Amino acid sequence: MTSPAQHRTAIVFGGGGVAGIAWELGLVQGLLEAGVPLDDADLVVGTSAGSVVGGLLRFGSVPQSYREQLAPTPSSYEAPLTPDWAGIGGQLAQALRGVRTDDGGQEARARVGRLSMAVTAGQTADERETTFAESFPSGTWPAAPLAVCAVDAVDGSFRVFTEADGVPLTRAIAASCSVPLVWSPVEIGGTPYIDGGARSVTNADVADGYDRVLVIACRQEDPSPTGPWLDVAVSGLAAAGARVEVVVADEASQAAYGDDVLAVASRAPSARAGRAQAEGLAERLTAFWRG
Repeated sequence: MTSPAQHRTAIVFGGGGVAGIAWELGLVQGLLEAGVPLDDADLVVGTSAGSVVGGLLRFGSVPQSYREQLAPTPSSYEAPLTPDWAGIGGQLAQALRGVRTDDGGQEARARVGRLSMAVTAGQTADERETTFAESFPSGTWPAAPLAVCAVDAVDGSFRVFTEADGVPLTRAIAASCSVPLVWSPVEIGGTPYIDGGARSVTNADVADGYDRVLVIACRQEDPSPTGPWLDVAVSGLAAAGARVEVVVADEASQAAYGDDVLAVASRAPSARAGRAQAEGLAERLTAFWRG
């Protein structure tokens, strides 16, 4: 997949809920239509919503999935009752108070994991995996490299799942999408995992070693004790010699998300907003990707 110029390319898709999946699909669909060859990336990294979009890109399913955002098809997905995001934020802030900062965020992530293991409401892990199987019916991994990010809910260690792990793709994605304090963790090999966003919304540092890295983020990422937030990761990539482009959802796109990024109603407006944003990015990103 390496380009003729032998630049090793990577795309990083960040988390953002149901709205984030739709926005990223709209953005990628618009860029592909404009001739930006994102489907030839040497590596795709996905966290939470980004793991879904990354998988869809790898399987060539973006056009169909984009259309489905505009006219939702029947699905087993059940949105949770509108989460109390302020309350969840308060619980997380309390849990992270006084946490050590010299271990790369592992203890902070373990505290988030412990809170998440108390969640019993909502769809089970198996039910959520069934929902993802609607997009990835075979459960197999794509031929080209895909990395799916999650966090061990017990000890806070960071886990990057790939085909080599022998885990069904749908199970890895379900783990990566297990939003803390919203859904229960997903067990893989007897270990419970939570959303990779418990470390970083993007986990862009997974693309270390690649020459060109495109990061697609559903929102800005604030400094956090749980791991390397986006600015830190981008600085590290650049220091290692990579050229990095970051695309963050614009104001119109973030407004399209609405008040609940896990609501099905957020899909169509978010997808349209992503495609509209792509129109102003295509020329720049084509030059970046091919240059």
